Amino acid sequence: MEQTYLVIDACQFSANYNYCLLDALAKKGESIVYATTKFAHGHIPDPPDVTVFHCFFFLARLAGVVTSSGPVRRFLRAIEYPLNLSMLLAYVLIKKIKTVHFIWIVSPWLDYRLIRLLQLASRRVIYTAHNSFPHEPKAGDIQKYCRIYQKVDHIIALTHYTRNEIMAHCGILSEKISVLPHGDYGALFSRYGCNDDLAQKVQQKAGNKKIIAFLGHIRPYKGLDVFVKAFGLIKQRMPGSFFLIAGSVLVGNKKDWEEKLAESCKPEDLWTDLRFVPVEDIKAYLSVIDVLVQPYISASQSGNTVMAYVAGVPVISTNVGGLAEMTEDGKTGYVITPGDPEAIANAVSKCFEGDNYKKMSQNARRAVTDQFNWEKIAEQTAAVYRQVIS
Repeated sequence: MEQTYLVIDACQFSANYNYCLLDALAKKGESIVYATTKFAHGHIPDPPDVTVFHCFFFLARLAGVVTSSGPVRRFLRAIEYPLNLSMLLAYVLIKKIKTVHFIWIVSPWLDYRLIRLLQLASRRVIYTAHNSFPHEPKAGDIQKYCRIYQKVDHIIALTHYTRNEIMAHCGILSEKISVLPHGDYGALFSRYGCNDDLAQKVQQKAGNKKIIAFLGHIRPYKGLDVFVKAFGLIKQRMPGSFFLIAGSVLVGNKKDWEEKLAESCKPEDLWTDLRFVPVEDIKAYLSVIDVLVQPYISASQSGNTVMAYVAGVPVISTNVGGLAEMTEDGKTGYVITPGDPEAIANAVSKCFEGDNYKKMSQNARRAVTDQFNWEKIAEQTAAVYRQVIS
């Protein structure tokens, strides 16, 4: 009898990753139900041959039509989430689904109780740890997540760093954790066009300068302020350099960042786009940037690394968390000390010495096929599913 697997990301925290994983599993012939909500930032298509069950946050979505108030929507989500989980539990029992795979946890307290109920009903539970613990943890978070790690049947970690952190803090044996990397976004991005007009505007402003970029959500742990401090040092080494910052300010004040960036260098050397960047625009930026800088202060992994590699863009990453596992120092980019603007400037200039750039660009594309291939990741994920069932 064919097994159906239920994959859950209630909030679509990792919509791009989810799409590519589910698409790859479906292509392998696996029967998948995806329990989630409507994506909050535009449209993400449903993965082909995957059953999508929009069972989360009806009230909050309705409220979003009539109000932009964040507190109102958060209040409604808090009220309805236990009801959503009850609906999901009933669905699992009625459909006789044997394996449930959490991609993210929304409420450690409530999700833990659902996991216990699922296991009491003889269901197997898998959890993907994108991060070992939240980036901005609240009091008691580590204990709450440890309880989840100890309870689930199997854990998928995206880096060895994450696996080791979970083992060290939660007393879990390595046999319970599989390390499966973060794949590229090609399956999803291929369904979108490229904003050629945006790409042309960036190129026109940058001229013949090398475009050094930071892409993604802006949060304190990502260390954007360190990159900004490196602007002047980079210009000293490479007068023909141009800086591009694109992403939404998730933690902090957008206006403060706009002012800080405006003061960081001459206007003609900077492109700023502080918003949620849709796929068409991401593809535009990837088509014109030369180097991606990830000046993170802490991290578990980064999908942006693989996203850049697909475009042949070398990546400069700090030696924190699992980032060094994704960047081969001197081959696909450079791994540097965190919090060091001088190190960023040195690494950027080294990218363009001799034939370094050409080699790193080739190595980056090769890494996508060899290390971050969704077909391989889907095969390994399906093997985990079979393992927990048996």
